Amino acid sequence: MRSLFPAETRRRLQEENPKWYIKAILQAICAFLAFPALILFADATALTNKYFSSPHGDWTDWMPLFPVLISLIYNPLALALLIFPYGHKPTHPGWDVGVYLLIWALGIPSIVFCVGWGWFWWWQPVLVKSHHYIPCNQWNYWSEPCNPVIYTAGKIQIAANVFLALLIILSFTLFVLGCIATHKHRRAARRSRIAARNIQLQYHRSPEEHAAQEPPAYTPPSDGSNVVMPGAVKYS
Repeated sequence: MRSLFPAETRRRLQEENPKWYIKAILQAICAFLAFPALILFADATALTNKYFSSPHGDWTDWMPLFPVLISLIYNPLALALLIFPYGHKPTHPGWDVGVYLLIWALGIPSIVFCVGWGWFWWWQPVLVKSHHYIPCNQWNYWSEPCNPVIYTAGKIQIAANVFLALLIILSFTLFVLGCIATHKHRRAARRSRIAARNIQLQYHRSPEEHAAQEPPAYTPPSDGSNVVMPGAVKYS
């Protein structure tokens, strides 16, 4: 994946985070998983509401759409800002911590409801058969020949739950990476504040003024001649 970006972009990303490509790959996978999961959950919900629910449906049917939709919106945006930062500044890692924690927190109860109340729990084989047909009575009501809708909805739910489970796992991984990056960011900011405070206490001026008034570093001439820089003291 690193070879897909220009050398200047790779150099900048390498300086900001040596493991940037791992985050980029995980975000791309999350965006890819969220798209079919959104379609499958919406299809299963529409099918359930059409045949088995009230016209407004059950609010729990729509729960998985929220973490999936957040992932589908945020991951491509975060990936784009990683490669093309706004204002030439990297995005604060605290955004990853908050968003992926939200996805994870919404995804866990969503998958619990989807798995616990899935239509696949109602599947059953044909219990009573006649010579030429299957009677759809109380014994065969939940069999596939008598109630094929719950089998279609159940298969869609299984596929959607697989995508959601993978999305939750990867989002938690990105949450952990965001926590590590946030800790490093805070530690670097703390060191920068301490260094700026030391400059102010020692030189009674701001770090910017201190950097502007510092003399240029001495660079030896390439021919090896002994050249005395202006302002330097020459001892005999």
